[in-house]
Amino acid sequence: MRPEALTPLQIDALRELGSIGAGHAATALSQLLDHPVDITVPEVKLVPVSNVPMVFGGPETLVGAVYARLLGDVSGGMLFIAPRGAMLTLIDLLRNREPGSTQSMNADEEALATHAASVLISAYLAAVSRLTHLSVLPSPSAFAFDMMGAILQVATMEIGMKADTAILVLTSFVDERAVVDAALFYLPDPESLDVILGRLGIV
Repeated sequence: MRPEALTPLQIDALRELGSIGAGHAATALSQLLDHPVDITVPEVKLVPVSNVPMVFGGPETLVGAVYARLLGDVSGGMLFIAPRGAMLTLIDLLRNREPGSTQSMNADEEALATHAASVLISAYLAAVSRLTHLSVLPSPSAFAFDMMGAILQVATMEIGMKADTAILVLTSFVDERAVVDAALFYLPDPESLDVILGRLGIV
């Protein structure tokens, strides 16, 4: 099944899956920061891959992104994306700095961002695995800090996607000092989407 052919019931099931996955991701981030982090109720949308750059303002918007291929019972890719300011704020939180301190990223901070996003992606996929009883693991992740359009182009080439529609989980991570707006994009191939919906009992 192609994502654009999903019924409202199937979309609701994927929205619930996204909410649970984002909750697990927030728990993982709390453990990284060693203090509680809340999340807003995730907004789950289906968007054409070609429209993904518009989510954060257009293809020339500067963002930080971490992407990975999916391995195991399903295939496709996963992208964690945050606008430039949000990514720098996330670095401040991870470094226990006052938000606004980080103005640019060096190699160590790129590695830190990659690790944090990889933990979030892994936590999200672990929730999917538990709910569907599927084995879903991320490949080693890659970091990019560039314009949204360029990142999407490189990511789709690296992942070797067959999908033309993305499942967007848009949320904000909130702690006592800052709000980090971010998004997880699940880029499924049609066959994998069939498998997930079958395991959820909605086909």
